[in-house]
Amino acid sequence: MGGAAVHPRLVTEHACVALTRRTSFRKAFLAPWAGGAAWDAVGQVFAYAAGLAQRATGVEVHQIVLAVTHHHTSMTPRGHELAEATRVLHRTTSRALKRLLLAHRYEAPEAVWDSRSTHWTTLVDAGAVASRLVYDDVNAVAAGWVAHPLDVAFGQHLGFEHWKAGGLVVPRPEGVGFGAKAPKEIELRLTPPIALWRQFEGDLDAMVAFLEELRSARLVPRSVRGAAAMAGLHPWDEPSSSSEEQGLVPSFAVTPGEAGRALRIQCAGEVRGHRKAHRLRIEAWKGGDRTSPFPAGSLWGHVFLGMELEAPVAGAVLTAPHISREEAEAELVEKQLMRARFEEERRARTLLREERRERARRLLEDDALEQTFEEEMRRIRVVREDPLHVPKVVDPVRREVKERVRTEGAPRVIVLRSRVVMGRLGGRGSNDPPE
Repeated sequence: MGGAAVHPRLVTEHACVALTRRTSFRKAFLAPWAGGAAWDAVGQVFAYAAGLAQRATGVEVHQIVLAVTHHHTSMTPRGHELAEATRVLHRTTSRALKRLLLAHRYEAPEAVWDSRSTHWTTLVDAGAVASRLVYDDVNAVAAGWVAHPLDVAFGQHLGFEHWKAGGLVVPRPEGVGFGAKAPKEIELRLTPPIALWRQFEGDLDAMVAFLEELRSARLVPRSVRGAAAMAGLHPWDEPSSSSEEQGLVPSFAVTPGEAGRALRIQCAGEVRGHRKAHRLRIEAWKGGDRTSPFPAGSLWGHVFLGMELEAPVAGAVLTAPHISREEAEAELVEKQLMRARFEEERRARTLLREERRERARRLLEDDALEQTFEEEMRRIRVVREDPLHVPKVVDPVRREVKERVRTEGAPRVIVLRSRVVMGRLGGRGSNDPPE
């Protein structure tokens, strides 16, 4: 390990972990050198081993990318089983790849994997998960092998394009040491990380479309060597560079940039605190203390020494378990029920609002009609009379005109009466005196 300090593993339950391990001497043992029909032989060995590790430990697998001299695999532990899952994965692939090398008349190494332990990077939030998944996804493109991640041989890249199907069935590789008791095929379940699943509320189409968009942004046109050149690599080839790049690889990752700054500072403080507390607890163990619990999140003390762990501090991120998939699914169901209730209440409010609008419309129509009636009434002249006054009706007086007897020598009598229009043409009556 070159004298580098070995820090204690800090396990965050239900948090996605990006795993990386290199081959011995940086040899191309993971390149598609063995060929294959439906599956690339090397990729089939690795996928089958990952299925065995998943079945043995229950760990969730999200993505597998073989990158010639190393692999990038994303998993999520339910508890502290990730160490056992990586042990099964690497032991199984090492044994099978040695036999595969011998079957193709190549020399088999003493160890396929580098002596350094598997590197873990805990992906704290959805932003870190998405960024790392896409980074691993385009590894072959960044290395100049192919123009698109899916151009590699099948089995070399198993990513988020398989989430909608829930995974795939891996047939047992033949002639590489898997006995008759090994299953003829094994299911490798590929599921989205919980943090990403929560952010998109279980919408797989939206998740995959989002990651494909991030992938497209990284696919810069460039000259590539091609999948055929990648398959033509000799398993004992190694990179042309004199040595691999050295640098500080963080044990955790958060959303890049300023958006994750506060969370990054908190996680860094938790890592420092955990390392210090773990060192003090190991010193106490060497001093004979076999009862005190180890710091929260400790892998070594809990898995290998069987000790209890301290309860995580309130508000902790890395040393406290994240929400499980079952809890996330229950949370989503609760959100859906709440939204359905809100939608029902919204429809009820909308219906009530429409009823009120209809009632107001009818009232406005009634008011308009009443106003029209009032305007019409104002045009009518009303003569105010005493309601108790009864007009007197004067009956016409009929008089019989008797035969007049005119006395000799008496003066003539003239009777004045009102003029009565007689006849349709308005002529004078026969009894009217001359005008």
